[in-house]
Amino acid sequence: MIHIKYKLDKSDKHGVGLFTEENLQSGQLVYTASPLLDLNITQKEFDSLTKAEQREILWWGFFDKSLQKWHVDFDVSKFINHSKNATLTQKDTHTDAYLVTTREVQKGEELTQNYLEFESVDDLRRRGIEN
Repeated sequence: MIHIKYKLDKSDKHGVGLFTEENLQSGQLVYTASPLLDLNITQKEFDSLTKAEQREILWWGFFDKSLQKWHVDFDVSKFINHSKNATLTQKDTHTDAYLVTTREVQKGEELTQNYLEFESVDDLRRRGIEN
């Protein structure tokens, strides 16, 4: 669940991106997972999907090693693009998704996360994302 005002817009990073519609303070909470609305499936369930369904999960989601499940967000957080100089980071005191700002972020800036916090370089390459 996104906890700030936002908009989707064209991104120079990867098609469509998520942009803040308000100024954000360093360390401000932006996103938390929703256990009732986000999708978490086992490897066995993933393997039972059609190839097209698996491609959707591989594109929009990731394998959460701590849960040993495939995860896909229901909301617009899937439009948070990758950046080495990310504006968001996973707060390490939480095991579930809990994204906070890495610095002050100005209204209109794109919200990004370094995907290497939860994926490998090979995962990024598979999706055509530059590291």
